[in-house]
Amino acid sequence: MSQELYFNIITFDLPDKPITFYLSKEKIGNAQKLYKTKFPTNIEDLFPGIKEENPDFIYTSFIYEKEGYLPLKLNLKEQPTDLIKHYYNWRIKKFFKSIKKLVGQNFVNDNQIWIGNRSYQNKSFAQYYKFTVKVQIKEVSEYGELVISYDGMAKVFKKPISEIIKHTSTTNLNKVVYKMRLLKYHKEKEFIDDNTKAFAILNNDLRTAFNIQPEPKDESNKYIGYKHKIDKFIQHFILSEEFKKVIPVNNNDYLPVEINRIGEVTDESNDLVFQNGVGRNPKIDFKNLKPLNPCQLDNVHFFFIHHTSYAKEVEALQKLLEDGTSWYKGLNIYAGVLAHFDNNVNIVFDDLENPLPQIAKGIKDFKSDPNINYVAIYLSPFNKHEPNLEKKLVYYKVKEQLLYKRIISQVIEFDRFRRNQHKFIYDLTNISLALLAKLDGTPWQLNVKPKNELVIGVGAFKNTEENIRYVASAFSFKNNGRFNEFHYFSKSDTKGLAGAISEAIWQYVPTNKTPEKIVIHFYKDMKDEEIQPVLEMMDKLKLPCPLFVLNINKTKSEDIIAFDQNWNGVLIPMSGTYINIGPKGVYKYLLFNNLRYYNTVKYPSNSSYSFPIKLKISSPTPEALNDSKMIRKLIEQVYQFSRLYWKSLRQQNVPITIKYPEMVAEIAPRFNSKEIPPFGQETLWFL
Repeated sequence: MSQELYFNIITFDLPDKPITFYLSKEKIGNAQKLYKTKFPTNIEDLFPGIKEENPDFIYTSFIYEKEGYLPLKLNLKEQPTDLIKHYYNWRIKKFFKSIKKLVGQNFVNDNQIWIGNRSYQNKSFAQYYKFTVKVQIKEVSEYGELVISYDGMAKVFKKPISEIIKHTSTTNLNKVVYKMRLLKYHKEKEFIDDNTKAFAILNNDLRTAFNIQPEPKDESNKYIGYKHKIDKFIQHFILSEEFKKVIPVNNNDYLPVEINRIGEVTDESNDLVFQNGVGRNPKIDFKNLKPLNPCQLDNVHFFFIHHTSYAKEVEALQKLLEDGTSWYKGLNIYAGVLAHFDNNVNIVFDDLENPLPQIAKGIKDFKSDPNINYVAIYLSPFNKHEPNLEKKLVYYKVKEQLLYKRIISQVIEFDRFRRNQHKFIYDLTNISLALLAKLDGTPWQLNVKPKNELVIGVGAFKNTEENIRYVASAFSFKNNGRFNEFHYFSKSDTKGLAGAISEAIWQYVPTNKTPEKIVIHFYKDMKDEEIQPVLEMMDKLKLPCPLFVLNINKTKSEDIIAFDQNWNGVLIPMSGTYINIGPKGVYKYLLFNNLRYYNTVKYPSNSSYSFPIKLKISSPTPEALNDSKMIRKLIEQVYQFSRLYWKSLRQQNVPITIKYPEMVAEIAPRFNSKEIPPFGQETLWFL
């Protein structure tokens, strides 16, 4: 059954006839500010010498004649893309405001439209669905393009902030609704004249302050719900005659994906090598085909860190790990980890509210035998949603102190185990997988021929509590996905980051000789100052091999995706499908990564419904990108590396080159030390 792919895009016509904009060098009244990259191509006709003057900004009222603003006729098809997008974004915003809809902007200034859900019945909150209307110009067609996406829902307090701040601090406020405007309270509160008419939008801080439980995680097919919502939005607004007067929509259907934009990774890219054969679905194959390499360490001793009242649960958990059940056969049979439990060295605490001092003392006084590899099972009294930051930090501090003792750790939430012991075996399958990987075993491996190439991954994690982005650089991986080592940066450090990438190359070459290629997977676009030291190192080592940089991002909900209209109503494109979404000369792709294979009739239950990831491929030597086979190999490598995630048996859609560094960057900033102990740089302790 062939795929029938469509983008979430509605196209529109750019005007054939010139239109008149009104412009001024100075801001006079309300106006739109245009940065110099948006200046009209014929701006010199209106302001002779302005390019030599090189001002950063000019101002426009666009198509509205206004005192002090001069007219200039423009052929939009010949204007800078950024100017055209700005103009249409302005028109879209004005349209939705004219029909009394809330309009905000996302972080790249696309319009986000909030539509009230009238069927939602709640005495405390009003509910809104959020839709983004993103303007593109000839990215995947010959027309203007509206990318229509659904961004989830928001809840707004029905009581004004004048009432809710009686029960919480204003520091917990973020966005508010005031007189049909979306405002950031702390940056724009000067616009709020009457707090009785301003209404707070529910956020995590307010959720914690008012003890509001988060929405249950939706495990259903997000493609179906997503498309259903944008279908209704498009039908009601985008295809209305009123909107078409503003944006000349030229087709009532979604834009089909041209066949020449579609590619597929090889079928073999799905293969994973286990001990007893080749499989594709770790959830099934890890148990049946057995881990490729069992634990490589001798004398593995487990012990527990737990509260005095947890003794019965510790005994039950140990029995499960040792003997298992009829389905889960225990650590040894299930995951190849031959473990001895030494309860004589357990660390026990009796303070449930502040366990860290006792745990820290127990770790400090721990008498380790250099011939034994220790693993600590920490039964945490706090869950991952713990609102108290000090209690939440205990998890991180315990991990750090154990690393300094060269002890691998596994944290288990006590309440989760206590509440449902008979179902906890499903958690134990993932825990056993992670423990095997931490203990230098190999759960499975890519089915590829070894090649002499170096893959370096750089990921990041945004700590919302501190508003700091931390960077962790994974160094490095062989082409089969085998992990080497990593370095960690406590903050975005361009110089240190570039130096560490260069160091990874320096360390690799003497042992492996000249690599066929060096590939960097980066969580964002790589700046010149980040890539230049890498090129200098390659020159110093006289490396003639090409360097490729792949910017890899999880596709946000407010972004371009695609649906398959020809597969059982499930809508998910086939795994390994990639789509070129860049204009000519730009190597930008969507990559779909799931469990839908050629022979799949029904999508597996309890599987991931992740949206595609977005790739952008570049190289300091542009001619290296002319090889279409090489482009495909680079995309296949990203696809394959996503199948090496060893914290869970569930299929992931992000490669470990990005995911593992992100996991380190989430944990390590909470450590007391700015450095990760050397032992921690050679193991997968963070799984």
